[in-house]
Amino acid sequence: MKLPNLALLLASLANLAQAADTPAVKIKQPVDAFELPEVKVVGVTPISAVGLPLKKVSGNVQSVEDEDIERHEPLNITDFMRRNLESVTANDDQNNPFQPNISYRGYFASPLLGTPIGLSVYQDGVRVNEPFGDTVNWDLIPQFAIANMDLVPGSNPLFGLNTLGGAISIRTKSGFSHPGFRAQAYGGSFGRKNYQAEYGGHKGEFDWFFAGNIIEDNGWRPFSPSAVYQAFGKVGWENDTTDLDLSFNYAQNSLNGVGPTPDSFYTVNQDSIYTARDSTQNTLYFFNLKGSHKFTDTLTLAGTSYYRGNTINSLNSNTSEECDSLEECHELEENTAANVTGRNVQDGSGVNLQLTSTHPILDFENQFTVGAGYNGGNTHYSQFAQEGIFDYQRLVVGVEPFMLRTDVNAENSYYNAFLTDTFSVLPWMQINSSVSWNRADVKLMDRIGTALNGDHNFERWNPSAGFTIQPLQALEIKGPLEELTFYGNFNEGFRAPTPVELSCADPEAPCSLPNSFVADPPLKPVVAQTFETGLRGKFSEAFRWNFALYHSQLTNDILFINSAGSNQTGYFQNVGTTRRQGGELGLGGQWEALNWFFNYSFIDATYQSDEVLNSALGPVNVQAGDYIPGIPQQSVKLGAEYEILKGWFFGGDMQYASSQWSRGDDSNRYPKVREYAIVNLNTRYKVTKNVEIFAMGRNIFDTAFQTFGVMNRNFFTGGQGERFVGPGTPASGWAGVRISFD
Repeated sequence: MKLPNLALLLASLANLAQAADTPAVKIKQPVDAFELPEVKVVGVTPISAVGLPLKKVSGNVQSVEDEDIERHEPLNITDFMRRNLESVTANDDQNNPFQPNISYRGYFASPLLGTPIGLSVYQDGVRVNEPFGDTVNWDLIPQFAIANMDLVPGSNPLFGLNTLGGAISIRTKSGFSHPGFRAQAYGGSFGRKNYQAEYGGHKGEFDWFFAGNIIEDNGWRPFSPSAVYQAFGKVGWENDTTDLDLSFNYAQNSLNGVGPTPDSFYTVNQDSIYTARDSTQNTLYFFNLKGSHKFTDTLTLAGTSYYRGNTINSLNSNTSEECDSLEECHELEENTAANVTGRNVQDGSGVNLQLTSTHPILDFENQFTVGAGYNGGNTHYSQFAQEGIFDYQRLVVGVEPFMLRTDVNAENSYYNAFLTDTFSVLPWMQINSSVSWNRADVKLMDRIGTALNGDHNFERWNPSAGFTIQPLQALEIKGPLEELTFYGNFNEGFRAPTPVELSCADPEAPCSLPNSFVADPPLKPVVAQTFETGLRGKFSEAFRWNFALYHSQLTNDILFINSAGSNQTGYFQNVGTTRRQGGELGLGGQWEALNWFFNYSFIDATYQSDEVLNSALGPVNVQAGDYIPGIPQQSVKLGAEYEILKGWFFGGDMQYASSQWSRGDDSNRYPKVREYAIVNLNTRYKVTKNVEIFAMGRNIFDTAFQTFGVMNRNFFTGGQGERFVGPGTPASGWAGVRISFD
């Protein structure tokens, strides 16, 4: 892809920033309070033009501003989440920094088909889980354009389909909230280069924000380079009663990963690979019109209308024959490998509206919201395969032409309606209740024959209820402790089977994700029920704290099950009951020149019913009480940043994750993937008001660690079963410069 000269781009933006006529007048507060960083509210719905004060929210919502994110100098938003947020861990399935598998309270959001997705992700009120498999392509989210973000826990029905364990709601910057010009460039380990620029401004009732990001990275393992090109723009118009924003998000990304490697290979060489290549190319066009209008001081209508088109081209290499060594593979007369390429064209569009009233009831504070929406998705998936052989780097070289295997269309139609109310019984006591109706229509159309044709319908009502109490306010105790809040809630969530799951649900005809599909026995929808209770408060701005306990149970969870004795094919299957329960403790604050945090999380994720599953090594007999693989039971995160001298900041953070069971070891028979702890450092220095230099080091002690494991058969050792591991990134560092103009 040809790119404009970076120097000319930055110079043009800088000239534009200096020449722009943005008089220093007092701007009226936008209708969307989330655009102002100093307003501390929490979004209770994906659109949330009118939020709730934190004291009225009955859950351990984690809210962060762009300043919190930037202080950590993250590569992307998932890098920040895994290093900072409670109960969030990451598995590097693809061993690509832009394609992690994020876990929150034992629920996953991943770009990989076959992962049991349990989190929904929203950008400016639009759900960005992909239509075909509810997957999340993290590389398409513009971290550089994030103004603030909420991580909402539980099976919150207001966040719609797939919110089984939580929802991530992201709101982007605007010219009102982030005026001025800012640019940065850095480079270092693995040949990584990053160039980033943004410019925002406003004049009268109009505002604008434009940003771009370029990242090129060679990767630290063979055959793993990546290139990420992102652009984001937003123009808006606003007066006393109306706020309109039209945004555009573009991405053109090329991502390569080599995935896990056998233990026997890893012990010899930590950057070893099993096979190559595994590449993904994502192209995104995302238009979103978001608006709100205040009919009165207490009545607000808000909504979104969007189009989101994403094309995914993939190439995956696999083994097809067993041999005792790579040399023997070359001696065999038959082909020993295969390349599979797929093209997944997904288009999504929809309209979502909500009406919010904050009119008091009998002089009691009350906030009532009613809303509805339609969201549709169309997918055209085609897949081709070719036979091949391995070269001496285990790179698959095709020797036959590609042949069409699968050609299928899928249509998703999602309808929803909801209402929610938060009522202040007393100044120190609030109750909330919600109910949501969701309907999912999924239609499959086979373009080759009729085997994949299907028409499926799912619908459900999901309730939620909770309370918040400020007990010290009831006792009229003043001071910081009066913010002490005790809360509790119950909620239900619902996920309909996706097209990829419905088309690959027959154990008699397994498929190779994301490569081929078969006739579709019906799958049951997944239902989640979550209880949570907790406390939060602060002694001062220097010491804020929260504590939460939760219990979440899934019925009819959908898992991808390997075919017996195969590491390449499988099928989707409902399992009876699974449970995730645990606790969270979060501490943090700001004292003079010191920012600090400490987070501890405990997750007990288990099967609650006996199941007969399969792994690549054969049948797996799961008993109630066995632990779900891939979820560390404990995690600790701590970090701080301190201004050593005026303008010179130094900080660091540490992440610890306890041991975990490997995927495919659902009966917990094999040794665990061991625990690990890594340490990162950051520093930045303001050379002048407008120029800052910065540096960052990751895994500074060069700890050898693995983020996950999977039981598999090694075809280069005669098909012997062993654990494959996902190696963690070794010690690395980068440095750069940042300029900014108000």
